[in-house]
Amino acid sequence: MTRAAAATARRARAAMLAALTLAALLGCREAPRDDVDGARALRRVRLQVDAGMRIPGTPAHDSVRVWLTGELARLGGRVALQQFADSTLGHPVDMTNIIGHWGPDDGRRIALLAHWDSRPWADRDPDPRLRSQPVPGANDGGSGVAVLLEVAERLAKRRPAIGIDLVFVDGEDLGTDEHPEGFCRGSKACAERMRTGATPRPAAVFVFDMVGDAELDIHPEVRAAREAANLVQLVLDGAAATGATHFAADPRYDLTDDHSPFLDAGIPAVDVIDFEYRAWHTTRDRPDRCSAASLAEVARVAAWIAFDSPLAQPAP
Repeated sequence: MTRAAAATARRARAAMLAALTLAALLGCREAPRDDVDGARALRRVRLQVDAGMRIPGTPAHDSVRVWLTGELARLGGRVALQQFADSTLGHPVDMTNIIGHWGPDDGRRIALLAHWDSRPWADRDPDPRLRSQPVPGANDGGSGVAVLLEVAERLAKRRPAIGIDLVFVDGEDLGTDEHPEGFCRGSKACAERMRTGATPRPAAVFVFDMVGDAELDIHPEVRAAREAANLVQLVLDGAAATGATHFAADPRYDLTDDHSPFLDAGIPAVDVIDFEYRAWHTTRDRPDRCSAASLAEVARVAAWIAFDSPLAQPAP
């Protein structure tokens, strides 16, 4: 073999080796575990708002229940419905908590939760003439649903090591300052069933509420920071692990939200919420105030909790 031929052969072998190495890397590379689609999440926020106000007892509420149940089933969830009657609105109304189960039925499980109803009155609207109008519920309701469905998209592609419950509670937003007992109707019903053993009791509950604001600013809730400090730290660890930049460590606001009934029932719970949302309980709570980037950032943290956090590993 001449020097030129030998050199040509060496170059060919080197090129083939490089190609085989690249092919092996591409073939073995695993899709990012926290891969989410913020644009898809924002489309789901718009879909919920376009369906109409999700006030219990209305046709729009019924249509979103059917859509949400179908999405969970399509993504491989074992769907269960917790139905209960409530008279908070002054007359009996049928309400439904919707739960999608993934992973093993035995052993450790955790619950990720959002509310899927919307508020009947925009009682904090700056225009007094609009305060009897319903709230569109893009961020307050729609964003948490969209984030949990992004987790469901990941669950459809990768089996979790532990049981994961995605819980969508009804009747969260029916209270007022004068009648606070109207808040958290679905989470109270859900927590009571867990407390009594009627449904499986999770090791922890993570609530996602108002997490799509384009000006995202999430702080630990005061009661959760006091009573479930380990879960608060877990959320902050998830933010650090996924590169989230809008989670802060200093607690703000002592809130009654969907995590409260679980803490009352002795079940560890934490509230992932951005309470700096200026359109809260107003007619301005529309999709244009939500951001695909914010939804994706929070969904990555939620997916990290479900797949990669210490709680997501089977108990020894």
